[in-house]
Amino acid sequence: MTAPGGLSDILLSTGPRVAAAVGEALHGHPAYLPIRRAAGPMFGGRGQTCTRLIGLVLTGEPLPADDLGRFRDLGVLAARQAIPLPVLSEVWDLALAAAARTCWTVAPPGHFAEMAELTAHAARLAIGAREACIQGYAEAPRAGGASRPLRRLLAETLIDGAPAGVIAEAAGVRLAPGYLVLLCEAPASDACWERASERLDGWDGVLYSGDLSGLIVLLPAADQLCAESRAAEFTASLVSWTRGPVHAAQAQRRGLAGIPDALEEASRVLTAVKAIPDGEDRPYRADELLVELAILDQPAIRGRLAAVLKPLDAGTDLRRTLEVLLACNLDRERAARELWIHRRTLHYRLDRIRDLSGVDPSSARGIQLFRAALTSARLSRLEREGRRAEETSLPPPLSA
Repeated sequence: MTAPGGLSDILLSTGPRVAAAVGEALHGHPAYLPIRRAAGPMFGGRGQTCTRLIGLVLTGEPLPADDLGRFRDLGVLAARQAIPLPVLSEVWDLALAAAARTCWTVAPPGHFAEMAELTAHAARLAIGAREACIQGYAEAPRAGGASRPLRRLLAETLIDGAPAGVIAEAAGVRLAPGYLVLLCEAPASDACWERASERLDGWDGVLYSGDLSGLIVLLPAADQLCAESRAAEFTASLVSWTRGPVHAAQAQRRGLAGIPDALEEASRVLTAVKAIPDGEDRPYRADELLVELAILDQPAIRGRLAAVLKPLDAGTDLRRTLEVLLACNLDRERAARELWIHRRTLHYRLDRIRDLSGVDPSSARGIQLFRAALTSARLSRLEREGRRAEETSLPPPLSA
């Protein structure tokens, strides 16, 4: 297939304009600068690179071996610059969309059929180029003799729900039929992270991504009890190493394709775990927190639960007293020690809670209601903090 001369000349002359459009589309993206350093000089400058790629589309032929080699080299460079594969894929899609929009904009009227045919061929070439890029990405850490980056890439690929066979083969990892997903959040420190990663690397077949502030661990689950035991053991180790609050959640779905859904469930469970007063130091499953997960999706009930706690604001440290009592598994002796108060003072506070709220924290129904109310309040606080964090991370408005 060869496009008409007029259209070919127009498209070839627009290489610098395509390069500018791609740069504008990627500007501000966290991977823009490393990608620019890696991809810019593939065929010369950025304008020459875009002109060369447009010329390859116009020939109607498959990508030559030399050009596939360049895309493999691009994958190697991206891996060496520690660009995560999902980020690289996102940048790839943004660049292709910007290039296609620009070419369609400059095409003169009456060339719709030719442009559609060229676009289809460009998409086919992009598939081959992307595969070559991923192949280079997968082989880069192996060439350097370090397996850890490649195993992390494998974990990120499985989490993303993408095919991972090529990367697993390059990493020398035999994929399990399914994985238990463990999600952890713990206080971060270099020393603790070194011990945690060393422990994970020492377990055969275990994959992980992230760090202590947000760690995703994939535990082979051919033996489910063994996977759950390792999840509990690792979480307990984090508690002893960090000496701080550790929150963890776990979930499992059938097969490799179920990993993204398991991660989504674990994320919801972790949100609930961070909200319950006694939710530290071990991994939780969804079936252990059915009430808390139900509260997440019921704004009306959360409003009524907030009303349960409101009368306690008339007292001193009454909410804190309930939180500590629940965290101590209703052990009053231990709760009094944690609060640095006498046991009689604790009894007085519980009586005060009953008098103010009309709910007796010494009864099974009362303590269950207060636990749900405290969980709802914490969920609301976490949501507000999350929104503030998201707002501070947003770019300034266009008017600025």
